Amino acid sequence: MAHGLYQRSAALEDGEPWQLLRGRHLERCAELLALHPGHAASHQTAAALHDLDLRLHPDMPVHLTAIERVPRSRRVEGVTLHHADSVRNDTVEVDGLRATTIARTIADILRTSTPPHSVAVLDGAVRDRRVTAAEVWSVLRRQVRWRGRPRALEAFALHDPTRETWLESYSFVRFYELGLPLPLPQVEILDEGFHLVARVDGLLEETGTFLEADGAGKYLIPVREQGLSEAESVQLSMTLQQQRHDRLLALGLTGARWTTTEAVQTPEAVVSRIRAAMRAGDPATFRGWLRIGGQVMSLHEACRMRQSPTTPWRQVS
Repeated sequence: MAHGLYQRSAALEDGEPWQLLRGRHLERCAELLALHPGHAASHQTAAALHDLDLRLHPDMPVHLTAIERVPRSRRVEGVTLHHADSVRNDTVEVDGLRATTIARTIADILRTSTPPHSVAVLDGAVRDRRVTAAEVWSVLRRQVRWRGRPRALEAFALHDPTRETWLESYSFVRFYELGLPLPLPQVEILDEGFHLVARVDGLLEETGTFLEADGAGKYLIPVREQGLSEAESVQLSMTLQQQRHDRLLALGLTGARWTTTEAVQTPEAVVSRIRAAMRAGDPATFRGWLRIGGQVMSLHEACRMRQSPTTPWRQVS
């Protein structure tokens, strides 16, 4: 690659596709950091290095930020070189490679990536206690007049760490961009006798519509514990999910589900499906109760609390 710098030969590897993709990206990161002294991994590359919840694209370039005063580099294929001369660039060492801190990394992603992707990264990092929202906000406050800052502030306002998966965060923000309201996340649905029926990924309380993001992990029951093959495990889980879905409908709710592929590739079709469920919904037919943040309430009370300008709703939910 350069005088005294050699690229390791490619080798066949075992593992999940996302693991192989991340591993190859970080190999390229190490190679390019050696070619560009005075830089640190940043943006999506630093997120991969920090092992944040991020979806990488095979053609995504390696992102490096100049940490020390170095000449402005020419454009190099496969790498995006960033410069940030107006602030102090705090870095850490991860697996022997220099990278921006987690807070700085997420702030940069909020500025440069689309909100569904960036909010999912922020939600996951805060949920896993890798960083606080206040720490990310502190970085954004210092990035005055930086490119993409207005987008970062808009995305930051959509952050909610009570969402439990990457798919939930990505889906709800993507659907919001397409005109749907943000649902209440992780709402427990109780029957008439206050017995738990299900905890749904999201609830649109004004129409009584529950939303379910069906990631692959939702259909995997531990094979060893159940004594089932993987195929039998998936089938049993899908049967239980359908029974759960039917019980929610029987309480008077309407619902919509989607997969990761649908959310990423055909979100408009999913939104149409959700809108159809919303049109069919009638909150007056709901016979159960909601439990949100430990508080039991009716669907009407949930609507009223959401609409109240004095209710710290995110603290409740």
